[in-house]
Amino acid sequence: MKAKYMPKTLRGKLAHLVEECGEVLAAVGKSMRWGLHSVNPELPPSKQESNATWLLREMDDVEKAIRIVRLALEKQYMEDVT
Repeated sequence: MKAKYMPKTLRGKLAHLVEECGEVLAAVGKSMRWGLHSVNPELPPSKQESNATWLLREMDDVEKAIRIVRLALEKQYMEDVT
């Protein structure tokens, strides 16, 4: 995600995490329905990727979003505890 689009608030960061989780769910659903080696035939050949590749990419995005939320929560709530 480009820096200018990064959410600034905790609420925005949580919303971003939810969105990324939804994209993983979509990739898992398509993979289960059509198989991990299948590609989306609606995309032009230059944009096609296997469902496995798509799923891995989306999982990377979720992991990044989790790190962002984790840091925000730790900063906001761990400071409250100390």
